[in-house]
Amino acid sequence: MPSSSPMPPGTRPDIGQSMQAASLIWQSISEVAAAALIGWGLDWFFDTDKVFLLIGALVGIAVGITSFVRSALKESRRLSSQQRSSTTRKP
Repeated sequence: MPSSSPMPPGTRPDIGQSMQAASLIWQSISEVAAAALIGWGLDWFFDTDKVFLLIGALVGIAVGITSFVRSALKESRRLSSQQRSSTTRKP
């Protein structure tokens, strides 16, 4: 009968963590793209020369990095507390 205790990290592939990391990356990319597209639209509307595109891209990068770091820290805290709880249990 297989053991119910969790295996140490790195001993088996964890597809859930890989998918979560991929979703964080795609979220960051989409935030940058959305802000750049909004900037491009404002440039088109106001007939300016890529001023809003640059501002939008910079804002998108800032938002993307901020949300990526927040999500990564949240996941790190979750994994840390999960690891602490698994090491404090008596076998």
